[in-house]
Amino acid sequence: TAAEEKRAQGINLMAGEVQILLPLMDMIVSEAEKAADDFAQRGEAQVEKIVLSGGMARLPGLQEYFQKSMRKKTEIIDPFRSLLYPPILESTLKERGPSFAVAVGMALRGTE
Repeated sequence: TAAEEKRAQGINLMAGEVQILLPLMDMIVSEAEKAADDFAQRGEAQVEKIVLSGGMARLPGLQEYFQKSMRKKTEIIDPFRSLLYPPILESTLKERGPSFAVAVGMALRGTE
């Protein structure tokens, strides 16, 4: 299916001779750059790193693409990093963790 192809090929997914996800990635990078610039112009601080989360955060090539495009350190969120869990879940949580970032954040809200 198309979803399986996207997960397998990542941002390099091709349709004929065209990488079909790159225009979308460029649009997202552009919006992220605008947000970072607005943040800096308000005198808040400079954005030092980009943190990717969500179900497609582990899309092959995405982290590298953001890092190269925005010239900022880029990492994939690990919402379970400060939680205890059975070691048998390690690989599953590493793979699926970014999808649970909001849920984990809401569950932990007010506990710190």
